[in-house]
Amino acid sequence: MTSKLDITVAVDLSSESALVSPQGQLTVRNVSSLIAVARRAGSFGYGLDTVVDLRKLTAADPAAVTMIRDSGWQGSHLLGAGKAVRAGRVRAA
Repeated sequence: MTSKLDITVAVDLSSESALVSPQGQLTVRNVSSLIAVARRAGSFGYGLDTVVDLRKLTAADPAAVTMIRDSGWQGSHLLGAGKAVRAGRVRAA
């Protein structure tokens, strides 16, 4: 199974926000890349409101979502970290 993760970062300097939007399958093997990108997006400008939106994921390993929460990431919002578990994966809603 391929677990490719595409990550898009949109920075809006006028509203001082950064949106990190991954697409694909989030696994424990690729979650560190997402965390690194989210940290980098937040450090682009002082005081950026950083949002990681997991709603476009096709599947997310619950352990990977826990790793994001436990990573010490200083982002403002984590969207789409749903509770619906199917076959050991969280379905992003």
